[in-house]
Amino acid sequence: MASADKPINTDVPEKDVFALHFLQSLSNLRRQNTFNSPEKTNDRVKKIKKAAYVSMARAAGGTNRLWSRALLRRAAKENNKIVRFPRRKKRVTCLRRRSNRRDPVEEEEAERLRNLVPGGGGMGTSKLMEETAHYIKCLSMQVKVMQCLVDGLAPK
Repeated sequence: MASADKPINTDVPEKDVFALHFLQSLSNLRRQNTFNSPEKTNDRVKKIKKAAYVSMARAAGGTNRLWSRALLRRAAKENNKIVRFPRRKKRVTCLRRRSNRRDPVEEEEAERLRNLVPGGGGMGTSKLMEETAHYIKCLSMQVKVMQCLVDGLAPK
């Protein structure tokens, strides 16, 4: 849980870092030139989507965020690669005594959120909210960069 003396860090990575990674990935895909036939369109869409998510995770600092680690692991797993990230030191915190009663509606909503955020399965509620805020900001940045690319490539 965040305290008053330590603000929650939800900085969004630089757009240019994401754009650089994404354009490099697209360039690599184009060089492979394996998508000439119409039957391969679905594969092309999947690879472009994967390139966008991996680029976003790398721009967010790679292993600094739980959701970015989850995206990078998923991408590596799809490539049949084994990826190990260095273990992070766990902070020792003082646990507050909570009542055993939790609002079932809150738990249901938190569970829905855990299913949406990559790597959200094992997070506590406060960490889940922090990671979700950062993930949403990064998705928004991703959309803006992609829109700029489309606008720049569209005929005028």
